[in-house]
Amino acid sequence: MDERHTQQVRQLRGLVITQLVTTTALSAILAFALGGTGASFPPLWAVGGLAAVLVAAVVDVERSWTRIPPLSPGLDADAALDASLAHYQRHLARALFVLEIPLLLAILYAFVMPYGGWTVIVVAIATVVAIAVETWPTVRNTTRVATALEAEGTPSGLVEAFDS
Repeated sequence: MDERHTQQVRQLRGLVITQLVTTTALSAILAFALGGTGASFPPLWAVGGLAAVLVAAVVDVERSWTRIPPLSPGLDADAALDASLAHYQRHLARALFVLEIPLLLAILYAFVMPYGGWTVIVVAIATVVAIAVETWPTVRNTTRVATALEAEGTPSGLVEAFDS
């Protein structure tokens, strides 16, 4: 793997770290601005509804790799890795977007209901965990994307790129 691909892998890891830090920091600031834990805890149906939206987002991300089109047959290793990293980047960006939706709904809920920052705190913790598990380029996550990319027999080199 050349220096350009190594840099792309570092950038993708950096994107996930940035998203995790930003989500955590902004959620903490918003929860504090909304009154923190000074108000009463929201009703369980509200927390459960937001949790259900997060579960739906996780299920969507869990299945989204199956919609990644395979690499074109006959690509050389360098072109295949370029295409693989581009596909992985799009998959990652979509996953981050989908996983943030429940937190955005929790923030909206917190602004209109009298429960302080509770909903933001609860959903933010679960969202940060979901982002870490679903988007960090672990062997599990890169292998699933590589499986979709290699469906027509062209080696993607994706798992190896993140292993180095």
